[in-house]
Amino acid sequence: MWLNCFDFLVYIESVSYALRMNKFIFSLICLFLSVSIAAETVYKTTNPDGSVEFSDEKKKDSEEVKIRKTTTFSAPRLPALKAPAKKTKLIHYEVIIIEPVNDTTIIGNNEIEVSVSVSPALPTSHKFRYQLGKQTLDSRSTTVSLDNVIRGTHTLRVSVINFKGEVVSAGASSTFHMKRHFKKPSPPPKKSKTP
Repeated sequence: MWLNCFDFLVYIESVSYALRMNKFIFSLICLFLSVSIAAETVYKTTNPDGSVEFSDEKKKDSEEVKIRKTTTFSAPRLPALKAPAKKTKLIHYEVIIIEPVNDTTIIGNNEIEVSVSVSPALPTSHKFRYQLGKQTLDSRSTTVSLDNVIRGTHTLRVSVINFKGEVVSAGASSTFHMKRHFKKPSPPPKKSKTP
């Protein structure tokens, strides 16, 4: 029983000492980290019990503490930030090229009919952009005719654009082959030999 009481008293004494030391350390931290100090001179006094006191008044057996000037820092001016350029919002349209069917062969003159379907429906500010080689046609219509298509293999691209002409949906593409009628000229009539 006495042993437990003695252990308890020792424990209380050690906690008390720890609290005093924490106060001391806290006081030192406040002293050295404070941004503004009211007094120009600080004095340190060590008491007979070993505790240390800091004060702005000089006492017997006190010594002056040299305090460094507070380091200050002026942040540099940052350049003005520009607002990022607004990107065109892409909308997912499902564009299907109905005519000409992909990888089809068209025999005829130099004109083709293009027909597309789109889902969801285009708002009034959007159009289709039909591109065939260097030829470009912007229209709200789902059916258009393209002229002067020469013989060969071509890729038709259909995209959706906004009122500024910016592409808002990539759309679809279709490859087709254009052939024209070729009529072999008839051979000249044979000259008949008369005796």
